[in-house]
Amino acid sequence: MIDLLSAHSNETLVAATLLVALLLLLLRMLWSRRRIALRIRYDMLSVLPAVERCLEGSHDDLARWLRRVARRYPDETRSLVLVGDLLRREGGPLKASFLHRTLLYRKRLSEADRASILLALGRDHRALGDDEKALAALKQSLAAEKRLTTLRELVDLEREKGLFDDALFHQREANGLSGADRDEGLLGIMLAAAERAFTEGRLDEARRWGEMAARREGDAPFGRLLAVFNALCAGDAARAAELAAACLDRSPEEEVTLLYLLWHLPGGAATIRSLKGGAWLAPFGALLGDRKGLSPQELAMVDKHTVLYYHLWAQGAPAGEARDLAAAIGRRERLFACGACGRPLAGPVLSCAGCGLPLTVKWGTI
Repeated sequence: MIDLLSAHSNETLVAATLLVALLLLLLRMLWSRRRIALRIRYDMLSVLPAVERCLEGSHDDLARWLRRVARRYPDETRSLVLVGDLLRREGGPLKASFLHRTLLYRKRLSEADRASILLALGRDHRALGDDEKALAALKQSLAAEKRLTTLRELVDLEREKGLFDDALFHQREANGLSGADRDEGLLGIMLAAAERAFTEGRLDEARRWGEMAARREGDAPFGRLLAVFNALCAGDAARAAELAAACLDRSPEEEVTLLYLLWHLPGGAATIRSLKGGAWLAPFGALLGDRKGLSPQELAMVDKHTVLYYHLWAQGAPAGEARDLAAAIGRRERLFACGACGRPLAGPVLSCAGCGLPLTVKWGTI
């Protein structure tokens, strides 16, 4: 009887012990989950002052927060990528590239993390001036995961490097990925390619890009301007004169833009001289040296707020201090400005370097 009671007591004790152990384990799990939740909440809220400082222009607090997160969650690769990005922004692209290259050797690296690291590494190389390594890293990032940010970075670098065919291809991919208009950004690449080729004396290539842009613009005023550009690049002066006259007749509001373009193209001066009836032909004749200044009646038609007025006035003014002053005010590189953003224009351009819009010209003002 005693043995039976003893056995029963032992079983009860074991069961009670197991129950207590289970309760303790459950409490530990609950406390652990709560502690993790509190830590996550703390980490989320503690970044807010750092973000505020970042918006004010200081990244020190954000860098400290990211380093703390990286120590606490070492498997979170993204925080280390961002630490490298801050290093690059603060003037340390070499340190950033070392950090980002190290991250590539991590085990169990997801394709998304790999794409982020390679994108950051491409930006590091670009900041270091090594465009070839930057291109390679950005293309590897794109192969790991196609991202809009990577495509835009790649297009920007390819335009800088003169790889316009590649830039055109990647711009189309970016448009498809973002859901934007399929033609967005393409015209700018074509115009930049035509400008670069023209400046470097490759007129056939300039005409090829100009014709692509002209087909895209169709019968719009800018398309007619491009047709004149293409004819002069091909050396067809007669065709250029015919197209310029038609452009002036159909779009008189584009006269200054047309004359500006012709002024900077080979054979353009002869084309200007062949035009009839334009309001600005007399001032351009004076700028070309065909006339020695304008008559007082012609000069009175020019806005006195423009640099052109003082430039033309200086041509006919007597020698002396006034003429020297007017000549200084009327320097030729300040004669023209972008019709969209007002940035000064100089040289044979098809688009504004400031706003990136197709060429539209107005007189520069003082």
